[in-house]
Amino acid sequence: MNIVFFGTPELSAYVLDKLCSSGANIKAVVTQPDRKSGRGQHVSFPAVKEMALKRGLKVLQSERFDRKLFSEIKELGEIDVCIVVAYGCYIPTYFIEHMKNKILNIHFSLLPKYRGAAPVARAIMNGEESAGVSIMEICKGMDEGAVVSQKKLRIEEEDNTETLSWKLVQEGTALLIDILDQYVSGKIKRIDQLSINSEPTYAQKISPEEKRILWEEDAVTIQNQIKALYPWPVAESTIDGTTIKFIKAKALPEKSEFSGVNIGAVVEIDKKVGFFTVKTGKGLLLVEKVKPSGKKELSVTDFLNGYPLKTGTRFSDV
Repeated sequence: MNIVFFGTPELSAYVLDKLCSSGANIKAVVTQPDRKSGRGQHVSFPAVKEMALKRGLKVLQSERFDRKLFSEIKELGEIDVCIVVAYGCYIPTYFIEHMKNKILNIHFSLLPKYRGAAPVARAIMNGEESAGVSIMEICKGMDEGAVVSQKKLRIEEEDNTETLSWKLVQEGTALLIDILDQYVSGKIKRIDQLSINSEPTYAQKISPEEKRILWEEDAVTIQNQIKALYPWPVAESTIDGTTIKFIKAKALPEKSEFSGVNIGAVVEIDKKVGFFTVKTGKGLLLVEKVKPSGKKELSVTDFLNGYPLKTGTRFSDV
């Protein structure tokens, strides 16, 4: 079986590594160009390129999927299937038609729910109790292709977008490897999404503007926002001119003794245990881990060692 793999970040590199370990014949890996990063603007490879080079695989890089890249892929000879995992570029219709629908994608939702760019973050943000992963065919419509296999997972209390994404990619990779031979040989049934008893929903791309915490919201909504926006762009608010990014927090019920306190105010501080709580529009938010502007992630205990937080001080965005 001849495979061309498309991907860019670490999640994709994980899938590529597992495919190689399973004995898959990867003819080439397609990924985005190298980028400059950090203060020194050093050139860094996409995670998938690093894995491909480690595995001795041919690498094709392009800013977008264009005719030149198409020609390079055709020069590889016969391709049985393409696998796409977080590639980050639009795959044109002419290539889909050329492959005769033999392009599989690991999508991190139970399709047709949460089609689109940010299914994991949107599921967490919306307070879903479960998520899932789908092996689907790529077609012209956004995440509208036939489903080959699916698995449902429970969203645990401690999950954020980072942890849940890794759980889903591990489950999705196992599903992919399990069905790949049957799919290529035409022995597996494909399910049209229109036949699935679930209304399509869409997971719009996360925007940087969504990171600001609005303290008039209830504590559960803010808690879900913090989980959904980690590791990017990370929920934040400002207090006494200092921007604080919120890494870990959980919602608590309202306490009657704080009924007259202003929304957005710090109402409790416990340096020894390592938390502070903030009053929201409904309930309290207990904060356990933060990242002050320009600093590394800190437990609240470590944060309080360098920042004189006081009860009654209010966060902005109220």
